[in-house]
Amino acid sequence: MSDGYRKKYIDLHLHSTYSDGTLSVKEIVEYASTKKLAAISLTDHDCIAGIHETMDVAEKIGLEVIPGVEISSMYEDTDVHVLGYFFDPDNQDMKRKMDEIRLIRLERAKRIVDRLNAKNILLRFDRVLEFAKGFSIGRPHIAAAIMAEEYATTYSEAFDKYLGNGTEFYIPIKKLSPKEAIALIKAAGGIAVLAHPYVFEDQTIVERLLKEGFDGIEIFYPKQPSTTVRNFRQLCQKYNLLESGGSDCHGEYYGDVNIGSAHVPYSVLDRMRAFLHK
Repeated sequence: MSDGYRKKYIDLHLHSTYSDGTLSVKEIVEYASTKKLAAISLTDHDCIAGIHETMDVAEKIGLEVIPGVEISSMYEDTDVHVLGYFFDPDNQDMKRKMDEIRLIRLERAKRIVDRLNAKNILLRFDRVLEFAKGFSIGRPHIAAAIMAEEYATTYSEAFDKYLGNGTEFYIPIKKLSPKEAIALIKAAGGIAVLAHPYVFEDQTIVERLLKEGFDGIEIFYPKQPSTTVRNFRQLCQKYNLLESGGSDCHGEYYGDVNIGSAHVPYSVLDRMRAFLHK
């Protein structure tokens, strides 16, 4: 790869219809190509089923694809998302755990729909599954069904009324700890990155989380304040951690298609590979 090509940008945080994104793998790859990105990573929530398709589609246009995932975990009553990169997508332990989490998500979604139906918010579960495309189901898919049945007009309204934490229909989901998620990724040959740490209300949790075994922090993220970027970069230097980043694009859930908006330099991948080869 030429030095000129290495100066291009990448996006290591993307969601497709395999989880709660609204774009297909093909649409993501095509859009990344129009943005002239050098590499992408599909990081669907608790789902690695779309990785091989992404690689196959991207190979035809010469777009590099890094195996990725975003695993949901819980730490001190706080939701923590763990990004995994460069792992073996055919690792059997990883595949088994993702299948296990998929079933947990499925059962939770059924229970939420049952609660809604009991209060005359009438949804067919088959309708929810249509929006989930049969893979990693989440609350956004239920929100889509709620909107389709005209109980809400936007995703925000659906969550505010029916699906958000604290609503009467909310059901917590069993999650891994960050340490367990990190161990799963590393056992499959990958590296573990703390996703979008700036979203934590209590920023003191970040440094505690880093002691769980993370290899890096998601530094580049759309609309993140520059002061926050500097703080996280200092933590990377303090703990000798990798920098990462991506748009976290979900398609229309964000109101637009913001693939490539984080402006992550290709040098991020160079450092990740050097880390893996040590």
